[in-house]
Amino acid sequence: MTDDDAVAAFAAVLALCPGDCDRNQLAAAVSDVRRLKARLDALQVGLTRRARELAATGQAEPAESLLASAGGMDSNDASTATAREELCNQAADVEDALADGDIGTAYVDALATAANSLPEALRPEFLAHRERLLAAAKVLSVDAFRKRCRQLARDIRAAQANDGEDDELARQRKQSKISRWVDKVTGMHHIHAELDPERAAKVTAAINRAANQIRATLPAKETRSWRELEVDGYVTAITTSATTTNQAGPASGSGRTEIQVLVDYNTLVDGLHEHGIAETVDGVPLPVSAIRRMCCDANIIPTVLDGDGRVLDVGRAKRTATTEQRQALAAMHATCAHPQCNMPFNACRIHHLNWWTRDLG
Repeated sequence: MTDDDAVAAFAAVLALCPGDCDRNQLAAAVSDVRRLKARLDALQVGLTRRARELAATGQAEPAESLLASAGGMDSNDASTATAREELCNQAADVEDALADGDIGTAYVDALATAANSLPEALRPEFLAHRERLLAAAKVLSVDAFRKRCRQLARDIRAAQANDGEDDELARQRKQSKISRWVDKVTGMHHIHAELDPERAAKVTAAINRAANQIRATLPAKETRSWRELEVDGYVTAITTSATTTNQAGPASGSGRTEIQVLVDYNTLVDGLHEHGIAETVDGVPLPVSAIRRMCCDANIIPTVLDGDGRVLDVGRAKRTATTEQRQALAAMHATCAHPQCNMPFNACRIHHLNWWTRDLG
């Protein structure tokens, strides 16, 4: 987007009265806003770069602090903005694509997150694929693009070696921590956990399990959002675990939390390879070594897929989805199956595509 294009788009947006727009006018206006926002985000990259330069010579506070104080950002947003600028320093064409409105900051952040997940020595190899990734960003949703970036990072790591997985997991375990603080304005208590992938998968599975159990016991007329259920599930999972441990020592196997992991046979046996997969059902990468340890103490339930990735028929014994059917669907869908819904799978209710009685759904 040139300067003239930006000025024209800005003037058009300012002159717009949303209440008088038809569908096509709305679509055009939304597109203009998206491109203008991308142009402003590219400008912020430049401002962040200058803030970093001034901080290096002692003429300003650190870039993150400046973004937080002058830009009204919280610490997470400021950290994300500085990571975005660092990526653009290494890949000017990414910054150009942002300035032109070809991609938004969510795509740039996906690139930065995937690149930063790799050891520093491997990041140039990841960025060498950015032309192909930028082309993909124009046609993929943000969620699909994030997954594409994560997969490329895993492929690069696998191509180098599989021997360092345990070292990486050990490093992540040492860096794990829990922070707690109270917001003095709202009185809300904050509990923030930074966990390695293996323990994070266990915690997430326990919360989802408790949330779904709570939802199943709600009265017919009572409805709660998934966010409310997650909070109740978190409290239940933590307090139940503590109560069980205090009363009976270590938790027994009967309360074992179910963790669903997607892994192909070759990866499980030989380690990560190109097009291999080793992650939880919600897309969190796991070291193959961690999955192997889980398999030593797990009830393994294989899900067989056909050539198109569809779960093979599991029968029609019950009207509602069985545990096995839900496990099979989780292997197919990380989110709601509707193409325009990104609700996490664990928050979804399972319904029939066709009427159960009329169409033998």
